[in-house]
Amino acid sequence: MDNHASSMKSLVAYEKIRDMILTGVKLPGTRLVLSDLEMELEIGRGPIREALMRLDRSGLVKNIPYKGAVVASPPSRREIVIIFEIRADLEAKLAIEASKNITEDQIAQLEALHSRMASVDADFYTLDREFHKLIYDASNLPHLCSIVDKLVESVETFLNLYRQEITDCHKFSFEHGQILAAIKSGDEEAVREALQDNIRSGLEVVERSFSRLIRKPV
Repeated sequence: MDNHASSMKSLVAYEKIRDMILTGVKLPGTRLVLSDLEMELEIGRGPIREALMRLDRSGLVKNIPYKGAVVASPPSRREIVIIFEIRADLEAKLAIEASKNITEDQIAQLEALHSRMASVDADFYTLDREFHKLIYDASNLPHLCSIVDKLVESVETFLNLYRQEITDCHKFSFEHGQILAAIKSGDEEAVREALQDNIRSGLEVVERSFSRLIRKPV
């Protein structure tokens, strides 16, 4: 129970600090001092420390020697668009390679993940990433997969900023079904088109997050 309570407090701290960064309350370069955050959030230092570690992994915060946690400079709106353009090309190539190598067992795993997403599982975003990771791993191109991981991490906070709307979940679920069907068919052009459509849908979510949170053009 204590561990669960601590984890929940850490999640609350993470969400509050994250939102302060994304809305401009905490600007790039701002030091995130534990004692100050403890007073602002009315949460203990342990959960806040865990939240800062998670924010560091997401790229929103950087832990700098002798200075502590500092708000990092996030990608600009233009940079995020370019990241998604690169992702659309690279991930489509990985999916095409995967369609040549994928096993029946991996297809079954993809079908199970898609089924859970179709029911709008509470952990939809995590399932989404697992679905894509399983496909890309089947490409047998691990160095390119690691590049995709880094690109996704750079915009992950925007993708996971709020729980997706039900309409988004249904749209993504349909698109994943299209990707899966294309991979099964071995039609490279269909794989490319279905994968890139899904990446573009992700960019639409990011753009919506910017419109909701960023008060001035980036």
